[in-house]
Amino acid sequence: MSILESVQERLHRHRDRSFLKAAMAASALAAYADGTVSLSERYSIDEMLSNIERLKIHDPHKAIQILNEYIHALQDNPETAQVVLIGKLKRIAGDREAADLIARIALAICYADGQFNYAERLQFDEICQTLGLDAKELSSA
Repeated sequence: MSILESVQERLHRHRDRSFLKAAMAASALAAYADGTVSLSERYSIDEMLSNIERLKIHDPHKAIQILNEYIHALQDNPETAQVVLIGKLKRIAGDREAADLIARIALAICYADGQFNYAERLQFDEICQTLGLDAKELSSA
């Protein structure tokens, strides 16, 4: 890899950092919606980090570190953390493609344990509303 390619890759990664933070925020909100984060939800997040192009450019250990910080914040002070994490989603709400992908990530995490319970549905609805998307349309697709 040339120096120019290396600089371009770092610039791309830096520009997409808000997407990574929004994706980890949605993941934390969806996984912790029912008050616990299951192993299947963790596995689902790991799979997405490995398979989604916009996430693969980031160091997966850094992504998990961000996720863990968000989950701990939700455990320590749910109300404040919720506001902060929703704010991270708002930053990418204007990018329709990114917003749609993040909503689908959240939906996959909600379904990871085989259930889409009431708390997860409410959280998914809020994520979609924040992103300017129709939750019913996404969850029925």
